[in-house]
Amino acid sequence: MSKESEKNAQNIIAIVYDFDGTLSPGNMQEETIFKAYGIDKKKFWAKSQSMVTRKGYEKTLAYLKLLIDDPVFKKRPLTKHKLRELAKQVPYYPGVNEGYFDQLNEFLRSLPEVHETGITLEHYIISSGLQEILDGVSIRKYFKKIYACEYDFQRGRPIFPKLVINDTNKTQFLFRINKGKLKLSESINEHMPERERRIPFRNMIYVGDGITDVPSMTVTQKAGGNAIAVYDPARRVPRAVKAMVAEHRAEHFAPADFRSQSLFVKILRQTLKKIIASIVYRSSAERSSDWVRRHM
Repeated sequence: MSKESEKNAQNIIAIVYDFDGTLSPGNMQEETIFKAYGIDKKKFWAKSQSMVTRKGYEKTLAYLKLLIDDPVFKKRPLTKHKLRELAKQVPYYPGVNEGYFDQLNEFLRSLPEVHETGITLEHYIISSGLQEILDGVSIRKYFKKIYACEYDFQRGRPIFPKLVINDTNKTQFLFRINKGKLKLSESINEHMPERERRIPFRNMIYVGDGITDVPSMTVTQKAGGNAIAVYDPARRVPRAVKAMVAEHRAEHFAPADFRSQSLFVKILRQTLKKIIASIVYRSSAERSSDWVRRHM
């Protein structure tokens, strides 16, 4: 393979996850902040929704504002340190914190074609939760990049949201992963030829759990990628999850069980094999094209 071909090998696979309801059965704010501050979740979310309906707030901005301005936080402000400490309280679905990521890497290493083609796997999170919490979770080390809502802190206190991620603008971060422009300071608006993109959408797998993930699943699938819907193993399959598959927003659905013999992991491994086969085929075709160009 030529040096230019090696540069544009496009042999990275990305698994992109939502967090709440996908890797964790709870809502990260409820499991951490609400418990620590004794907050009634029904009252908090009702107050947040009231800001949406009565004042026209975007729903993510509404809850972020409450975490600054609600009287309990005026008295005891959240800090980066406190949020990272509270991250220890975040629960996970079975297997997530018990070898899932390492076992997935072992699975890839067991495939001869992965070595032959130099294929690597990266994990990402795109969440409407809080960056400061996700930076403190026990599985943080496994992720290449986490995108979530962020505050600007002054004198230890959050003063204003500096990054807001909601259902629809999540898709921006898929294109950042696609183009390899992970820093927010990097523009993703300029045209980039498909063959120059770091991770083609065909090499992506989006894993989400509900209606809030539909825009991201739709963008991923329409661009040639893959989407898997998960749901709480303790409950019946939600209607929304069935609808995502019926309406072709996701290819598969499975309980959010990340243990090695679970249905989800079996589906994920088959999807990885499909992507790997495509990478191997394209690599072979590129080598053939190189040979033809050299001998013409």
